[in-house]
Amino acid sequence: MKKALVTGGLGFIGFHMVERLLLEGSEVVIVDNMQTEMKAEQEEKWMRIGRNDLATLIDERLEDINLEKVLKDVDVIFHFAAATSSDSKWPRLAKVIENNVNLTKKLVNAIPKKAKLIYASTVEVYGERPGEITERTPTNPTSAYGITKLASERLIEKECKERGIAYQIVRLPTVYGPWQRPDMTYQQILQGKTEIEIDRSTLDVIYVKDCVEAFLLAACINSVNEVFHLTSGQEGAWHEGLRLLGHEKLKQQNRIRTTLSNEKSITVLGFTPKTPLEKGLAKQREHVKQWQNQQRL
Repeated sequence: MKKALVTGGLGFIGFHMVERLLLEGSEVVIVDNMQTEMKAEQEEKWMRIGRNDLATLIDERLEDINLEKVLKDVDVIFHFAAATSSDSKWPRLAKVIENNVNLTKKLVNAIPKKAKLIYASTVEVYGERPGEITERTPTNPTSAYGITKLASERLIEKECKERGIAYQIVRLPTVYGPWQRPDMTYQQILQGKTEIEIDRSTLDVIYVKDCVEAFLLAACINSVNEVFHLTSGQEGAWHEGLRLLGHEKLKQQNRIRTTLSNEKSITVLGFTPKTPLEKGLAKQREHVKQWQNQQRL
């Protein structure tokens, strides 16, 4: 691809996506508003990539920019920007759905017909159910975040079909690695927090650079208008991560035994994760240590 737009490009997954696109020689437009609570991290990320002439940052909210102008020469849109866990609580659910869906609708309506949309969704759309889950399993989200993501999925399917826009929906499990959000379980453990919150979804876990690889594949394969979920291919991988981090006591008791099928991600998407959990956690641990040391200077 010659030119890509990444919404939330200074966030966790978005930043790694931008790094990979620049490495591939693609021109990248980042839309991400610098936030006070995350500004130090965002400034650090921009310092690392901003010297690349192929990178452009639009430091504004997505809803405030002229998307038609920004998207004029874009080939692929990677849409990561959305309200996350701290914004997706039940009391504010209706407002969060409205904001996320309206934002996605504005983006879809501005996409030129030659471009492709790759949307970051979540495996939380399946809800809690036993047994094997495939992409054909009926959705039944039980979390506020899952409901907001499913609403955006439905919007994309409807609007893109009407406008003739090619899209891919990628449902993510818990993603970990360097720059993971501070509200995530692994990050809290590695930062030495005394009170650890459990991730919304403990269904599976995947390393961030493997996640980015899957998004690139989704953008490049001939098959379009598909739904994929990403999986480690190992049952209980998220809980295994707790064991490796020395926090087995946080394991959920009587948890539902569920697996995500990797058949479609292998056969259609061509995706198989490459990073073992031990290696990925070691990289995240090293990054946390380096960032904490840098913050003390």
